[in-house]
Amino acid sequence: MKTNETIKWQEEQALQRYQLIAPLLDESLDNAKRIQMREAVAEQNGISPRTLYRYEAAYRKYTVNHKYRRIF
Repeated sequence: MKTNETIKWQEEQALQRYQLIAPLLDESLDNAKRIQMREAVAEQNGISPRTLYRYEAAYRKYTVNHKYRRIF
């Protein structure tokens, strides 16, 4: 069972990660611009571009799965 502290920490982590990737979720960005932005955000925050890519992928997978569930 998750404690309130654990849930709060998870929510804070999710919010921090979303704030990092939010600019990268713009569908109008071409891949080159998205890569350039990812590298800049990663450098500014002391994390790797690969980590940001994983955050993006997890977010997109989560949102796609939840949209699918609402349809059916």
